[in-house]
Amino acid sequence: MSRVHTLLGAGLLAVLVALPVEAQQSAAKPTRPALRRDTSLAGIDTTGGKVSYSREVFHYSGGVRDPFQTLITSSAVRPTIDDLRLVSVIFDPRYGRSVAIVRETPGDKVHRLRRGDMVGRLRVLQIRQYEVIFQIEEFGFERQVVLALQRQAEENP
Repeated sequence: MSRVHTLLGAGLLAVLVALPVEAQQSAAKPTRPALRRDTSLAGIDTTGGKVSYSREVFHYSGGVRDPFQTLITSSAVRPTIDDLRLVSVIFDPRYGRSVAIVRETPGDKVHRLRRGDMVGRLRVLQIRQYEVIFQIEEFGFERQVVLALQRQAEENP
């Protein structure tokens, strides 16, 4: 029997040497019992009945426009294409120095526009003989609008 014990002892020793050291240590440690949660104060108001509210206040003091201000009532979006009326066009097809005279309806402000000029969010793309083509930039999208010269009806004598 001593030979059987020797063989078993040598096999057990070989297995223990093959296992990592951490596994041997964790196998030797006893497991801890799970921690109990103290729920004796659950559902009871411990603040003494006093409730305090705090409000965060923000004041913007930089840049040209307050980013929290609405764009609907801001003058930065004015004039819109509906606020403009094309009064006259000085057309120069040869040298590209055309000028469009546009009148803003509320306030009767007059704008003398050339190609590339900006009025609010409107950019002049092209000036033709009887019309002006604007590019409107709204919320990341661009579209083109034509503002035509309104011809007066001829009167019969």
